[in-house]
Amino acid sequence: MRKSTRGSAFYPALACIPLALLLILFMLPLAFNLMKAFIGEDGFTLDLVVDVFTTPYTYRLLGFTLLQAALSSLVSVLVAMPGAYLYANYRFRLKGLMLTLSSLCFVLPSILVVLGFVIFYGNSGFVNAVWQKITGSDDPIRILYSFKAIILAHAFLNIPVALTLISEDWAHMPRSQENASYLLGSSRLHTLFTVTLPRIAPTILSAALLIFLFCFTSFSIILVLGGGPQYTTLEVEIYRTNNIVMDSSRASALSIFSFTVNLVILVLYVLVSRSVPSRDKSRDDRAVRPAFMRTKVAIAVYNALMLVFILGPLTSILVRSFTSTSSRYGEGFSLRSYAELFGMRHSIGVMSDAFQALVNSLAIGLAVATLATLMALFLSLYTSKRRRKAIEVLGMFPLAISSVTLGLGYYIIRAHIRSSSTFTGYVLVVLAHLVIALPFAMRTLTPVIRGLNPRILEAAYTLGSSVGRTCFSVEIPMLRTAIARAFIFSFALSVGEVNATLTLAEGRVVTLPILLYRLINSYNYQGACAIGSVLMVMTFLIFAFARSLGGRRNNGNS
Repeated sequence: MRKSTRGSAFYPALACIPLALLLILFMLPLAFNLMKAFIGEDGFTLDLVVDVFTTPYTYRLLGFTLLQAALSSLVSVLVAMPGAYLYANYRFRLKGLMLTLSSLCFVLPSILVVLGFVIFYGNSGFVNAVWQKITGSDDPIRILYSFKAIILAHAFLNIPVALTLISEDWAHMPRSQENASYLLGSSRLHTLFTVTLPRIAPTILSAALLIFLFCFTSFSIILVLGGGPQYTTLEVEIYRTNNIVMDSSRASALSIFSFTVNLVILVLYVLVSRSVPSRDKSRDDRAVRPAFMRTKVAIAVYNALMLVFILGPLTSILVRSFTSTSSRYGEGFSLRSYAELFGMRHSIGVMSDAFQALVNSLAIGLAVATLATLMALFLSLYTSKRRRKAIEVLGMFPLAISSVTLGLGYYIIRAHIRSSSTFTGYVLVVLAHLVIALPFAMRTLTPVIRGLNPRILEAAYTLGSSVGRTCFSVEIPMLRTAIARAFIFSFALSVGEVNATLTLAEGRVVTLPILLYRLINSYNYQGACAIGSVLMVMTFLIFAFARSLGGRRNNGNS
């Protein structure tokens, strides 16, 4: 007799501890934010929250935050659309490589992108060096520390999101309606705008809203590349109010305002995502070999521009890490920063923390990846068996709270428990990273669990195996590839996280991204680039290994 997993108490029992931890880790910092904003010296008060929600300054911050997020989303989607069209409809060499490089941008730590832009687009950067040699002018092209630098950096990170989501949906969309339009005499351009684009419009809108959500909570890019108070967003103001003005009560009230707006955006994204049609991914994609020279030229030009846009900042970090401009240590090729980073040479100043920062990042990343993967696995098993949409949505709720707001909540918790020990700092950083990584681990595991063949499990039940034994001896081993991918992505997110760590660290917990931020501010660009290169190589290896798991589908790069 078959044993119904729906009637078993095993999966709810498996998920109860991770669910309780998720509620505590997510709700506790949010509750402390609320407490700090609503409870003053004389007890409960609405004054501070009312002031924040009604002052014109808050709405000026909101206006700029929404503006930069909207423009960043628009630019990202517009730049991605030609590539999505080419990658979905044509098969060509290097297609797989371009998609891989494009996706790599998305998993890069944002502080690493900041460094790449400083080195590549700065007044003394590679772009201006080439410009001055070509024109003979001493006046540089001023890109950094401006509104356009913010949009450019956000586009760098988020074009891959739009390109991947849109091209994948487009590639598996049947050509039948388009062929019917051609038979009725419509041109390709008319068919594109009246038939094709309306069919992928939900995917385009979903991608745009997801990018908007990421850009709305952007922090380090705004903080460094904005270059001034005129480009302050809600997240930057929360950090400034708490860490510089030292007014954690007002910072908490601002974080509540930011969370409210962010929650609205997340709900919109979820509603739009539900309208995205489900394509049959088992069918062959629609890509064909380009037949016309103009198509081949378009593919070559788009790929060349994307290669410069992607590899320019990343290559500049690597080159600059081996180049010393110091009169004290000598100019030219130098391995000094790498020797300091790996503890082979004594260093002073900010770089004295380099080796410890490397150890901290690896230790915190491994702890976060282990916890996030286990929690995501048990929660995903439960939600997939019982179809508990509420818990699945709850697992995505951390996306509605920015890492700066999350860090602020744990910062207030630390103040309340009156612990200044370094160990407490490590624990709080791990917990904050865990909340950030968990939604992505669940998104990695849940679709795979739902795609498992139920007949295999039913066969185990028929042979007398219990639900628990079947889960651990059959189901979980079938998920090992997805589990490894969730672990790897959680590790990568933790190693590259800077926003919550910067709010929590207080100088006690130094990770590679925190040290990178300090080195940029102290203008030690060779040291920053050495650390950036290590981060970049780690991210690339993690990403390459994750893509290799489970095999790779042929993308036409033959």
